[in-house]
Amino acid sequence: MEERHSEIISLLQQQTMLGIQELCDLLHVSPATVRRDLTKMEDLGLIKRMHGGAILHHSVDAGKPEPVRGGDPYLLQKLAIVEAACGMVQPGDTIFIDAGSTTELLAERLTSIQPISIITNSIKIAYQMFAARGGGSSVFVCGGTFSESDPQASIVGPLAEQMISQFRANICFVGTSAIDCKHGVTDPNLLIARMKEKMISHSSKVVLIVDHSKFGKVKQAFVCPLEHIHCVITDDLTTEEDVKHLRSLGVEVKVVNVGVEV
Repeated sequence: MEERHSEIISLLQQQTMLGIQELCDLLHVSPATVRRDLTKMEDLGLIKRMHGGAILHHSVDAGKPEPVRGGDPYLLQKLAIVEAACGMVQPGDTIFIDAGSTTELLAERLTSIQPISIITNSIKIAYQMFAARGGGSSVFVCGGTFSESDPQASIVGPLAEQMISQFRANICFVGTSAIDCKHGVTDPNLLIARMKEKMISHSSKVVLIVDHSKFGKVKQAFVCPLEHIHCVITDDLTTEEDVKHLRSLGVEVKVVNVGVEV
């Protein structure tokens, strides 16, 4: 194995995903060189190419990246969705990010964009952004109580909702465990649903980042109708019927090509 290939593997063991330009900066080589390296490494089964970057193939290191995400079967879809979402962020943006597995991946990618202001109810996301902050970026985390039923360590309750109400974001990224043509966006937890609704109502643009597995599902707590979402980013296994329905409501839909059968 070439020395630079070993360096790339080492870097990918520290990050879930790295983009072409990030690898150029870290390795001090040209984009053409990085692309050639990634092509060779993918042929060898060492990495998997994603839109604009790469992730480590799970067979290279039994501990990364899939077990880190609890063996998430939709990790590749989420990474592609996150890459597209990251492209919507500009330096100087004020951003709401709610707690969730996909939004945590997004937070990792947003650390490369400076300066931005992040307001979140996720302890994990707040820590990620704080640890990587620089260039004048700010991180605000809500006060409140932990949601006992939420594995994403989200903060909820009246205090958290009040804090969100004090901010105005030009873009909001929310995830969901359920989206349905008739019932809109829903969540299993009422307090979490209220936090999502607060972020949505105080944002100029609302982006729902959701993989295909969440479509056609309904949970008990209502978040918002589909018409309150400005953009949905999903993967290419989402049905054409669902995509057409969203677009018929005036929702922009970005479908990312993952090329993986599930």
